[in-house]
Amino acid sequence: MAYEQMNSSVTQIRNYLGKDYFLRFKIPENLIDNFLQFVYTSENIQPYISSGNFEAVKIPIEKYLPIYQRRLRNSHLQDVINK
Repeated sequence: MAYEQMNSSVTQIRNYLGKDYFLRFKIPENLIDNFLQFVYTSENIQPYISSGNFEAVKIPIEKYLPIYQRRLRNSHLQDVINK
């Protein structure tokens, strides 16, 4: 149930902000959901989503962006997905 709620929330955030929002931050399109799952599991953003306050979600997104980008550079996740 928690997994379904996370996936629903990730979809809602992605639909609200649009892919260009993430591409502007150098998040590859094929990793947007992965990034949002990372943010979702790192910080309690569900109350924002439940209340429809998607603008408030931008704060944790921008907070975790450098951490995710560093992890992306240090991992082979992007290489594996691009093959």
